[in-house]
Amino acid sequence: MRQAERGEVLDAGYEPHAPAPADEGFLQCVRRVAEERAPMRYECLAPEPVCAPGAAVPRGSTHHRAWVIELWPVRDPATGEVVGVGTAAFDSSDQHAARQRLALLQEAGTCIGTTLNVTRTAQELADLAVPRLADFVSVDLLDSVLRGDEPVPGPVDAAVVLRRVAHQSAAEGEGVPEAAIDLGGMDTYPPFSPPARCLAEGKPVLSGAGDPDFAAWIAGHETRTARVAEYGFHSVMATPLRARGITLGVAVFTRNSGSPPFEPDDLILVEELAGRAAVGVDNARRYTRERTNALTLQRSLLPRDLPKQAAVEVAYRYLPAGTGAGVGGDWFDVVPLSGTRVALVVGDVVGHGIHASATMGRLRTAVRTLADVDLPPDELLTHLDDLVTHLSTDEEDLAPDQPYVASGEIGATCLYAVYDPVSRVCSFASAGHVPPVVLLPDGTARVVELTPGPLLGVGGLPFECTELELPEGSLLAFCTDGLVEARERDVGLGLDRLCECLAGPVASLETTCDTILKALLPKSPSDDVALLLARTRALHADQVAAWSLPSDPSIVADARAQTTRQLTAWGLEEAAFVTELVVSELVTNAIRYGAVPIGLRLIRDRTLICEVSDASNTAPHLRRARTYDEGGRGLHMVAQLTQGWGTRQSPVGKTIWTEQTLPAG
Repeated sequence: MRQAERGEVLDAGYEPHAPAPADEGFLQCVRRVAEERAPMRYECLAPEPVCAPGAAVPRGSTHHRAWVIELWPVRDPATGEVVGVGTAAFDSSDQHAARQRLALLQEAGTCIGTTLNVTRTAQELADLAVPRLADFVSVDLLDSVLRGDEPVPGPVDAAVVLRRVAHQSAAEGEGVPEAAIDLGGMDTYPPFSPPARCLAEGKPVLSGAGDPDFAAWIAGHETRTARVAEYGFHSVMATPLRARGITLGVAVFTRNSGSPPFEPDDLILVEELAGRAAVGVDNARRYTRERTNALTLQRSLLPRDLPKQAAVEVAYRYLPAGTGAGVGGDWFDVVPLSGTRVALVVGDVVGHGIHASATMGRLRTAVRTLADVDLPPDELLTHLDDLVTHLSTDEEDLAPDQPYVASGEIGATCLYAVYDPVSRVCSFASAGHVPPVVLLPDGTARVVELTPGPLLGVGGLPFECTELELPEGSLLAFCTDGLVEARERDVGLGLDRLCECLAGPVASLETTCDTILKALLPKSPSDDVALLLARTRALHADQVAAWSLPSDPSIVADARAQTTRQLTAWGLEEAAFVTELVVSELVTNAIRYGAVPIGLRLIRDRTLICEVSDASNTAPHLRRARTYDEGGRGLHMVAQLTQGWGTRQSPVGKTIWTEQTLPAG
């Protein structure tokens, strides 16, 4: 190596593909060595033409090699002054490639498997490998993996059918022009193809233009043949995606004519990448299965179609959580009660997953059973609280290794309301639940002030009932905390925003539901959301007739006559005969076995309802009368003549009610 004159760059020692001296970074480094009179090191990547074996070198097609250049000042022995700069270049491509592979593996640990989504995890693998490892990457999975099912092993010597879930390209522009299969499309890999071979062998397969099987595979698919000819794919690595002993799919890495062929060391790298990606895909698959099962269970427990009733007009929405929190235990229900009343229920079980959904189903069934007994809201929550306490005790007796059993006590909230369209009074009781919001007909929206009770399962604390008289056309909004509570706001602020949404024009309940969800929820809610809207109706004076009766057997005939006159006024003469028999039996029983005051009420709505009340708490029961019994046939006759009958307790006694279908027309 010769010495250069002052300011001259030595060009001796350069190999055929070493960086040219005209490289600007290199020239700046030379100037610094000359000015600072200190040695330096310069590292760079230099392009070199690369092509597939036997193919012409495409224009602009290059592969980079790594170089390390040592620079030092050259001094005049006599004066000690710097008269030039000496250089020595070393090819460090192997070391550079090793560092790049290590960096790629480290990055894979943070970039792959960031979500519990099968497709997204596969796409993360493709995005990471292009262009640092391959020019084109595709990921195909078994269809069962996308459904969350356990893949069923197939024959190793047969064609494999896979679905394309992700691919990526180093080509400039939008899209992936090299792809022969669209995302979501199915492809059949013959047993001799690299993807099928790697699945059969359980390890990565290296193939390329010189492999007859590769050529046969490409020739068997017209679109793939065209893509290979256009982009010059000549080197392929196919690696199976396996995790926990389960084969999930295959990842294919390819290089085109602008890149060198894959080397055996690359197989080790893709095997590591595929292994990490496979764990993420399997985690997402298992989560998908768990979530699908929980959603199926939850949807089977939630009401599909709300029952018909005349007290309120209802609309509802249920949205499962959009994150990895899992399906929760939110629920709602509308339960028709006697006397045209209706029960409105909304609740939330603490926790997520199948266990929460199963607990929700048990509580919803219990609420419907207790509502059928017609208990007041506060008493119903007391019985429900006892049930949750028993459920927690039962779970403590289960083996700890049993699946889907949550540790600790069960917690749940519930809001139970009963609306009576005759009195227009709604009674509320809350077990730690979010209070409802009411929109009055004058446009005023406010939160209903309730006395909150403890969460279900705490036990030993009372629940209180709150009554609110509502004008006809009032709108009640019941919801779970997932709608009004978020990280950036508390429940109080969420309820204020709910009031603001309701205060606007209300075109329809369905539209209002959508408006509320759009205004209060992000695109992907972090918790389950249940929303129930109920617009109240009222039964007017011309639909209700009531009489107070003395405890005198002679009044029975007068009660029948009053009933007939009222039915005639309503145009229900055809129902008079049956109704007279019902009134005669119920009033007679109230006089004989009950206590004053005795009342008779008729309600005309979608059905004809007859109610007889008295001050006794003794409830009647159906029994089969014997041949020579003088009584015991009355209630049996009533049950046969009416659509339904029952009894409900009140603070001052009981009410026996019957329901009849209205005559046609």
